[in-house]
Amino acid sequence: MIIQSFSLKNYRSYVEHTRIELRPLTLLFGYNNSGKSGLLRALPLIADSVNGQSSRTALALDSAAVRGSHFSDLLSRLGGRQEFDLELSLGDTDIHTLKWTFRELPSLRTHIISNFSILDSDKTILMSAEWNLDSSTNQKLSNEYDVQKPVIYKKILKFEGLLPSFLHDNSELPTKLRSLIEQCQQLKNINIQWLGAVRHLPIRNNPFQGAAPQQLEADGRGAADILAYDQIFEDLLILPKVSAWYEKNVQQKIVIEKMPDHFQIKLQALTNLPFQVNLVDVGEGLIQLLPVLVAATMASEGSILAIEEPESHLHPRYHAALAEYFFDLARQDNPPQLLLETHSENFLLRTQLEIARGKLDPKSVMVYWVRQFDDGRSIAEPVTFDQQGRPQGEWPRNVFYTDIELSKQLVQERRKHL
Repeated sequence: MIIQSFSLKNYRSYVEHTRIELRPLTLLFGYNNSGKSGLLRALPLIADSVNGQSSRTALALDSAAVRGSHFSDLLSRLGGRQEFDLELSLGDTDIHTLKWTFRELPSLRTHIISNFSILDSDKTILMSAEWNLDSSTNQKLSNEYDVQKPVIYKKILKFEGLLPSFLHDNSELPTKLRSLIEQCQQLKNINIQWLGAVRHLPIRNNPFQGAAPQQLEADGRGAADILAYDQIFEDLLILPKVSAWYEKNVQQKIVIEKMPDHFQIKLQALTNLPFQVNLVDVGEGLIQLLPVLVAATMASEGSILAIEEPESHLHPRYHAALAEYFFDLARQDNPPQLLLETHSENFLLRTQLEIARGKLDPKSVMVYWVRQFDDGRSIAEPVTFDQQGRPQGEWPRNVFYTDIELSKQLVQERRKHL
């Protein structure tokens, strides 16, 4: 099951219906505080909610993605509603779209799924369910749902996180209905790796954990363990590829130095000099980059990689080289889906150049310009590219004009002294 797009309405600053299509390479651009991070972090919130990270509420409000938010913090203050909507469009399944409406219950200081529906590719409702309000009181919250379509079945569903399941034995229910609910459970297999903009500083001496984690933490922790155990178990699926980026672009390779009870991650120059430098002692940009490259290398078919500012602290000179790493992923026969929030002009220009050279299919790339209005509303405007890498859509003029403008001012000041 692949998430092809996700949509939100009345969520944070997104009052109107906002749809983000996930292509092999999807980029979010926009000024600071325009709402980019809120969009991107919806994906890890969905992943934590689907996997039942919170056993008491539909949305996993203990997810790191919402930073301790209450449900009221997720609601738009501009929409005037105590509800927000979420849609997921899926691939490789009979189900095309899943829709949830989440409602705030201020008296009980919680929220519930008030409506849920499953649609096919023609937008025909295959199944819909509604919260059974009559089963709740001011002291007790019901988790019972009535199926409204295809026919009415009273109090047969409950929700575990975002996923519906049957309250009781379902053997008497129609096979089609049982199949739809079972297919929803496949969402548990969705692999979403999220990296925040601020990555955790590595440590000098890394204790052996016995095995590498399946995923990185949102702050990048776990990257060192993944590299070390890739070498220890002689898989060599990740370490050589990550090291190759450093070797090609900064002329240094990654070295794992093993001690009796710990290991160190070091960089060694590609010269005859034997000097090695612990990762904690190298430039901040190369430190922040390591978990990005590890996560990208681990990304596989059907997985989603969502990264905030992958170029964080990295010199602009290397932005294009980092973009090339993501291009290689997007060009795979069965690529993962990459959602990257970035401020890098070089990243965008390198993407356009790759398209113009015929090395990257423009259909595999989508850019969204996230714009916030004076009243606080945000919208995400889609931008595609033609075969020459020219933007097609609402790309704002002069968005990267600062360098040119400062250069003009510098020339003008110099002319004053001639």
